[in-house]
Amino acid sequence: MIQSLENEYVKLSFDSKINNIIELRNKLTNDNYVKSNQKGSILALWCILKEKGIREKFIPTGVTGLKVDSNESSTKLSITYNGFMGDGKILDINAEVNVKICGEKMLQWTVCIENRHSGCDIVEILFPHIRGIYLGESWEDDIIIYPHHAGEKTINPICEYASERYKNFGRASSRFEAGVYSREINYCGLASMMWMYYYDKNNGFYISSNDRNYLVTGMLAETGGTEDPWMGFGIRKYKKIECGQTWFSEPCTMAVNCEDWHWGAKEYRKWIDPFIKTDNNPAHLKNEFVLNQCYNFKKDGSIHNRFDKIPELFLEGKKLNIRHMFIASWNRKGFDCNYPEYYPDMELGTSMDLYESCQYVNNNNGFITFYINSRLFDIESDFFPTIGHDMAIKKINGEYYTEKYGPVTFAIMCPSDTKWQKQLIDTACWMIKSYGATGIYLDQLGSAEPFPCFESSHSHADIGGFNTGYFKILKDLKEKISEMNSESFLMIENCGDIYGSYVWGSLTWNGEQYDEYFNIFKYTFPEFVQINMVNPRSKKSGNERIELFYSHMERALLLGSVLWLGITDHFRKDEEELRTYAEKAVEFRRKINPMIRDGVYMDDVGIVNKSPCINASRWKLGDGNELIIVGNKNCIAGCRICVEITQPVSIFSEDIDGNSHNLKYEYNAGCIEVYLPESRVIYLLICE
Repeated sequence: MIQSLENEYVKLSFDSKINNIIELRNKLTNDNYVKSNQKGSILALWCILKEKGIREKFIPTGVTGLKVDSNESSTKLSITYNGFMGDGKILDINAEVNVKICGEKMLQWTVCIENRHSGCDIVEILFPHIRGIYLGESWEDDIIIYPHHAGEKTINPICEYASERYKNFGRASSRFEAGVYSREINYCGLASMMWMYYYDKNNGFYISSNDRNYLVTGMLAETGGTEDPWMGFGIRKYKKIECGQTWFSEPCTMAVNCEDWHWGAKEYRKWIDPFIKTDNNPAHLKNEFVLNQCYNFKKDGSIHNRFDKIPELFLEGKKLNIRHMFIASWNRKGFDCNYPEYYPDMELGTSMDLYESCQYVNNNNGFITFYINSRLFDIESDFFPTIGHDMAIKKINGEYYTEKYGPVTFAIMCPSDTKWQKQLIDTACWMIKSYGATGIYLDQLGSAEPFPCFESSHSHADIGGFNTGYFKILKDLKEKISEMNSESFLMIENCGDIYGSYVWGSLTWNGEQYDEYFNIFKYTFPEFVQINMVNPRSKKSGNERIELFYSHMERALLLGSVLWLGITDHFRKDEEELRTYAEKAVEFRRKINPMIRDGVYMDDVGIVNKSPCINASRWKLGDGNELIIVGNKNCIAGCRICVEITQPVSIFSEDIDGNSHNLKYEYNAGCIEVYLPESRVIYLLICE
C-alpha cells in the first residue's frame, strides 16, 4: 500500500511493502530524489535482551496501519507497527510514526515507541532512515555538508565516501558492511551540530534533529558507492526505554528546495536559537585576535623549557603585541601523560616557580590560559583502580572505553556523572585560584566522540546524557571561575553548538585532506569565536609545509579567527620568510579586528563571481558598510571579484604587506566588479 503527502512544493510517498519512502519529489524541479529502492526500514531499534546481555537489531514485523489525515491546518501521514523482529525473535514493541508537512517545504517526523516486552531494554533508535537518494540526472555533481567538527564539504560523496582516504579517516571513517559505506559521528563532539545538507545546482535536501534534550545523537550518511550509486541519511538516538515505558521523540525535519547549504544553516539556527545563548564574547576579549601557543615545556619525555622561562616566552610573544599566553605540557610527566593528575612537573620547577612566572605575565599586561584534558584518566595511574574506574563510561558489558595517545592508554570518563563533574570543575578552579590563570582550556570537550553510558551507579538519569553532562560542567564552571576572576573564560577543542554559549573560543581543526570547511559552523554561528591553528605543520616538509602554512593562514584571516600561533616553537631556523609572514598576518588581523569584531560573517553570500584561484569572505559591518577579505595565496595576477551591492561611495583597500591601493572597479546592474592587486591577502572596505 502506498500513501502520499503533498503540497505545491513537495510530495512524499511511503510504501508499506518496503517500509520506506519511494518518492521525495521537489515539485519545483520535478526531481524525485529517491532514485532507487534500497533495503532498510524507516525505523530500526537496537535492544538488550537481559537473558543474552548483548545489543541486537530489530526492525518492524510489518506495517499494521497506514493512513493520511487532513484538516484545514495540516495533513499527516501515520504509520503504525505492532511487533519488532530480529534474529528469529519477535518483541512486543509498538510504534507509531507521524509525518506532516510544516510550512511550504518542511516535513516533520516524530515517533512514539511503547516497550511492552518483559526483559528487554531499547537502547538505540535509528529514525528516520532513508536510502536511495541522489539529485538530478547525475550524482557526480552532488555535494554533502556534514557536521564533522567545524564542518565538511565534500563534492561527489557517493565516490569519496567509498574511497580509501575516507575508509582510513580514524574516528570519522567510512565503514563498509553488507555492501554499504557508512559514516556516522556522534553529537555533540565529533558532530558539532544535528543537521546535514545535500545539494546540487538545482536541488537541496535538508535533514536535522530538533532535539531540545541534546541526547547523544548519531548523524549517519551512507552510500552504495559508484557501483550502486545512492546516498542514505539517518539520525540515531541513544535512549533507554525499559519495559512498561513509552517514549515520544523530539521532531526530526526534512526539507526539499532549490537552495545551497546556507539555507540549511539558517534553518537550523532558526530552530536552536531559543535554546542557546550566543552573545558570549566578553567585551574585554573582543580585541584578542592572537595567542602565543606554548606546548614546549615537557613533551614525549623531553624537557624543552622550564617554568622560569615563561617570562621570556611571554616577552617573545609581546614583540608581536600578543598578550595571551597558552600553556600546555606543564603537568606531571608532560603532555598527554598522567591525566587527570594536574600537578606541576617537578623537573620543570616548583609550584612557586610556576606561580611567580604566571604573576609576571599578569603584572605585565598579559594573561594565561592553562590546558587540562576534560575526558581522560591514565589507566596506569595509582588512582585509576580506586577512583577513575568508577567514573568511567561503561559499555553494555561493563567494560570502559580506552584511547591511546603516544605510549599512554587512557579511559574515558563520564561527564554526566557528578563525581567526574566535581573532579574537572575543582581542578579548573584550582588553576585559577592557585596560579592566577585567566583562561582554562578543556581539551577534547567539543572534539572527541560522545558515547552512551551504561553504568547504573552513575548519577545520570539516562544512557544518552553525555552532552547535558558537559553542558552542566561548562555552565557551573563558568559561574565559579567568574566569581574568582571576572575576566576569566573557557576554551574548548573544536565546536559544539550548545557548548559555544559558555566558552570564549573553540580551537577548530580536523584534517585538511578530508574536505574540512570551517565556513559551515562559522556561518551558522558567526557569534562564536573560532581559534585556528596557523603554525607550519611539524610533520610536513618542503613545499607541502610552505603551501599548507599559507593556506591555513589565509583561511584563518578570511574567517576572522583568532590566530593560534606557536611563535616560540613552530618556526624552524631556516624559515625566516614564514616567520616574517606570520608577523605580517598578526598585524593584518589587528587592523581588521575593529571592523569584524562587531560585524556578521556572511561567508560568500553576495559574492556573485570571482576568479577561481582566489577565496573570499564577506562581512556586514555594524556601521552598514561591507568588508570583503580576499585570499590569493599563490599571488596569481589579474584576479577579479564581483560583489552584489548598491552603488558604492568609496573603496578603501589594504594588503597584508601594509600597502594601500586605489582599486579599479566597474559598477553594473547591482554588482561591483573589482580588479585586485597581486597580494596573498587583501581587504576591501566598501562604504556606501
